[in-house]
Amino acid sequence: MSLSEQEQRALREIEQALMADDPKFGKSVAGDNALVSGGLTLRGIALFVVGLVLLVAGVALSQQTLWFSALGVIGFLVMFGSGVWMLRGGGSNKIQISSRGDRVSSGSAGGSSLGDKMEENFRRRFEGK
Repeated sequence: MSLSEQEQRALREIEQALMADDPKFGKSVAGDNALVSGGLTLRGIALFVVGLVLLVAGVALSQQTLWFSALGVIGFLVMFGSGVWMLRGGGSNKIQISSRGDRVSSGSAGGSSLGDKMEENFRRRFEGK
């Protein structure tokens, strides 16, 4: 269920007030939202599917040779690794969250947002200042 434009505006104002009043608490809450929003990425899902295929192939072919059992174990490890990677928010998910945060905070009238500060630091680093 999506929020109306007025509700989104009110939510942005509440978030900005929270960040202005208590930045440490605001950052901790923003970090929790980043984890809750999900780490499902196309790469993570693709790795999970590849691991699933390897697991099924290893189990189905394990009666022919013992080496195919190792294929099943490798498939399980790939599935497990991709699941952990997605839960930790790996890949392009972090970029999407920060760009969404920039969009939300770009509507503020006063002060510079966290995204603006990060962008300024990034530019300074490569300009050599």
